[in-house]
Order: sequence, then C-alpha cells, then structure tokens
Amino acid sequence: MTYISESRLLVLLLGCVFASSLFMTNALVGALAAACRPDQIQALLLFKNEFESTGCNRSDYFNGVLCDNATGAVTELQLPSGCFTGILKPNSSLFGFNHLRYLNLSHNNFKSSSLPCEFSNLNRLEVLSLSSNGFIGQVPSSFGNLSQLSDLDLSYNELTAFSFPFVLNLSKLSHLDLSHNHLSGTLNPNSSLFELHHLLSLDLSYNSLGRSSSIPFEFGNLNRLEELYLSFNGLIDQVPSSFSNLSQLTGLCLDNNELTETSSLVLLTVPIHLLHLNLSICVLGITNSKEKS
Repeated sequence: MTYISESRLLVLLLGCVFASSLFMTNALVGALAAACRPDQIQALLLFKNEFESTGCNRSDYFNGVLCDNATGAVTELQLPSGCFTGILKPNSSLFGFNHLRYLNLSHNNFKSSSLPCEFSNLNRLEVLSLSSNGFIGQVPSSFGNLSQLSDLDLSYNELTAFSFPFVLNLSKLSHLDLSHNHLSGTLNPNSSLFELHHLLSLDLSYNSLGRSSSIPFEFGNLNRLEELYLSFNGLIDQVPSSFSNLSQLTGLCLDNNELTETSSLVLLTVPIHLLHLNLSICVLGITNSKEKS
C-alpha cells in the first residue's frame, strides 16, 4: 500500500484547483474569442488594466461582456460591482467601444472623477448606469449626443452643478434617476427636462433643487409619468394643479419638503382610478397610501 503525506496531498489538491480555475478562465476567454473580434478582447483587457482591480478575477470580468455574433463588436458591458478603483480618464479605451448598447459601471470607485465628455462617443447606447461611483461636477452637455438612450442612472454620486442641457436631445428617454446627489438650484420652468414626453420614471429625490422655490407647473407636461420622486428637496408652496394631468402615476413621493396643507386637495384631483399599483403621496411628513388592484 502506498501512503501519500499530508503535504503531498495538499499540493495535489491545490494543483487541481488551479488547473480547474485556469480551465474555466480559458473557457470563458475562448467563448469570447468565438464571438468577439481580437481587437475588442484586447481593448477590454486594456480597459481593465487602467484601474486597480485586484478584487476582480478574469472570469468575473468577462462574464459581463456580450459581443454581436455578426460583427464581433462589444455591445454589452456590465462590470462586476466593487472591482475597479481609479480615475476614469478621457482617453480611456472604454470610449472606443462605439457599438455599445448597454453599459453598467455601477458600484465601483472612480476616485471622484468628473464625468468625461467622451461618453458621447458611445452614441448607440440605450442603457447607461453609472450609479454609486463618486462622480463629481456636472453632467456634460455632450450627453445630449446619446440620442438612443432610454435609461440613464446617475444616482448616488456627488454631482453638484444643476442644469439639464444634457437631456435636450434625449427624446427616447423613459427612465432618469439623479437621486442622492448634491444638485442645487431652482427648477427652471423652461428646462429641457419638461420636454421629455416619453419619460415614465423620474427620480430627483435627495438633492437641493428647491432652494425655497415651488414645484414648476410644467411637471404636468410629463403626462406619461408612472413614477415621480421629489423628496428631500426643500420645495415650498403647493403642488401645482397640473399634477391632475399625471393620470398614469403609480408612485408619487413629495415628502420632506415644505408644501402647504392645500397640496393634499390638489393631489385628490389625480385620477387614481387609472392606477394599477400603489400610489404613495407624501406631504408634510404624512403618508397617505391608496391602492387599486
């Protein structure tokens, strides 16, 4: 009978684990190679190497990549959460993926980078999620070149300057989330925001957009809205009568502002009989929920 020492057995086990891991990684790269062009794979690796990514193994990285079977171009990129730390630079290889339709970089740490104007190179994007990354400054007006966008999520960053020129050409936008930033200023009734007639969901909560100003009447232009969140903004006065135009609302939250008691009367004019989900109305810290099954 042959005996194997504990140390020898451990070496063999570690060797098996390493070989298995290497096989899986090579299999993932091989699968990508079958669908993605070599230059696209090289660009993906270059992008990964722009950041500190010790918390991310190679297989995690490639799991979020999708290439077009016909062209071999990267069309979808979803990076693993918490993998990347560093500055997102204007010359990043990311901005060469001009066939991207879906990009999710959420929950990473780009070390208080500004949002590069070069995102506008990715003008085929339909979904862009950049939440929880520590981005600072303002949203570049060049984001207006992303005319195919339907979903834009910039929540949980440190964006400060408040202006909406970047939405001017985003006529297909249906979901916009700018919540939990440091946006400050007054909501301008002439803002391009109120021309987004396909908007279904708008979240501006947890900013400082009121500055002791009232809610613009023009919110009533967004008559396809299903969800509207304006909580924690310092808004004053009453809810405008135009809210009665928002007949598709299933979620409305205005809590932690300084709205008048007459606002509740205006909210009663919202035609809740058309709703199929919960409608939560929050005024003066009091929540009144109405539900229609």
